[in-house]
Amino acid sequence: MSEGDDLDSVRPGWQPDPEREGYERWFDGTAFTGRAHREPDPFSAFSPAVARSLRPGPNRDARLARLGIALTILGFVAQLLASSGLVSVRGLDDTALVLLALATAATLAALTAVFAARGLHHAARLGGKGIATLALGVSIILGLAPVLLLVAIGLAGGAGLPG
Repeated sequence: MSEGDDLDSVRPGWQPDPEREGYERWFDGTAFTGRAHREPDPFSAFSPAVARSLRPGPNRDARLARLGIALTILGFVAQLLASSGLVSVRGLDDTALVLLALATAATLAALTAVFAARGLHHAARLGGKGIATLALGVSIILGLAPVLLLVAIGLAGGAGLPG
């Protein structure tokens, strides 16, 4: 038996915080890092494992993907407002505003998908698999809509645009 066999080899992940009862912190395999979070309630809508997976931990790409979810939804709402004619910008005709909103929404969704995919790649080591998966799904579903609309507008030669 070697000297290292008696050491407890704990994998990286959310572990009970030794300093605060009822809290947990990210354990990187050698030390606790980051700030403590309340332990998930075992009787909540999500199991503790699912609740932990929605926290990105030290996974920077998963954190950016979580932000990307909000930006993708915001871009989708902006695209809906612009195409319905409820929003106008002085000095910018309605067609340009719709195209700008569609391009912005598609770009935000594409960036979210990239960060989500990278977050999923690192999730086994750094956590955040749940939030990265959610971000990838949101970016694909909401990102596909503006891309399809841009293609349809291009194929129709701009027919159906305001203005």
